[in-house]
Amino acid sequence: MTARPSAPAPAAGRRALLEVAVAAAGLALAAPVAAQTGPQPGPASALPTLKLAPVAPPRDAGADMAARIAATTDRAALLELLAAGVEKARITARLAQLGFVDLAAGGQRIWLKPGGGEGFRDCADCPELVPVPEGDVRMELRTGTTPRIVEVALAQPFAVGRFEVTRAQYKAFMQQSGHVVDLGCHVRAPVWKLDPTLSWQDPGYPQGDDEPVACVSHGDAKAYVAWLSKRTGQRYRLLTDPEWHHVAASSAKDMADPARLCAIGNGADETAKQAMPSWTVAPCRDGFRTTAPVGRFAASPWGLSDLSGNLWEWVDTCPPDPSVPGQPFPPPVCREEEGRILRGGSWADPPAARRLDSRIVSEPGIRDQVAGFRVARDLGH
Repeated sequence: MTARPSAPAPAAGRRALLEVAVAAAGLALAAPVAAQTGPQPGPASALPTLKLAPVAPPRDAGADMAARIAATTDRAALLELLAAGVEKARITARLAQLGFVDLAAGGQRIWLKPGGGEGFRDCADCPELVPVPEGDVRMELRTGTTPRIVEVALAQPFAVGRFEVTRAQYKAFMQQSGHVVDLGCHVRAPVWKLDPTLSWQDPGYPQGDDEPVACVSHGDAKAYVAWLSKRTGQRYRLLTDPEWHHVAASSAKDMADPARLCAIGNGADETAKQAMPSWTVAPCRDGFRTTAPVGRFAASPWGLSDLSGNLWEWVDTCPPDPSVPGQPFPPPVCREEEGRILRGGSWADPPAARRLDSRIVSEPGIRDQVAGFRVARDLGH
């Protein structure tokens, strides 16, 4: 008996097989031509024409995210992705590329750009800090009759107090630390002498809690930053002389112009001359006879205030020995009893004492009604 030839596969089955093969080749099958009715010309078994088109490769989600991160300059958008746990290493690298620094503050990690003027605190009554960038310092140093130029490289960004330490902040330290100081503070009345009745609480003139603390020695200032370090787990310290110069250098032009001094800080001016006619003063009025509340005057481009005037600021640098020509500055070692430098001038100082390169030197145990301090802090976790 002769076997009958097998029936051809239905059209739907043929198309399914073709789709599998086409898919394997990375192609797409065009939609089938609709069946026609009525008499058909030509062979009855003719098939519809097939059109093959390339299939687009699937999108790479990882590559898309990497491109998105690389194109983003907005810190908030990057931090939102970081909080979602997306591409942590790539996002932190992008933030660093944009100039932001990862630092710990108040139990949190934040990203700030040194030099951008944004501030942070490690605790509610801690000084507000502003990150500043690294840089090369060039300054004039007088150790005798002949000045010399000193160049110092600051390799890392660091944070510095936006303002001088206030009476309120120092009061918290005194109450919580157990630090003890003897009474006595040097005054100008009109000659410089020790008044054994005065202290930081009464420097010889009225003050509010938002004014800078005066009548503190270098040792008092060091005790304060040691207390802050222990309390916060961060490394607080005093600025070095080159660091102070670095953060104040952008104000050098104003510091050298007596007519601009009243805009940037509180010093000997026409207001003070009413009480002290013999003083040499700036030809302007800043409105304050003694200290002013911090932050009342124009800030520097990096957001720091009172770098000129209000109070001289202790720095943790001793002067070079004038008998040793070309001695490195800052000196590599300072003896405990050796004098320390103060920077910036005060409410009692004439324009010449408020220039960028002006310095005075005092014994570290001296307390003076025109001397205070500003803090620095290393950046890190």
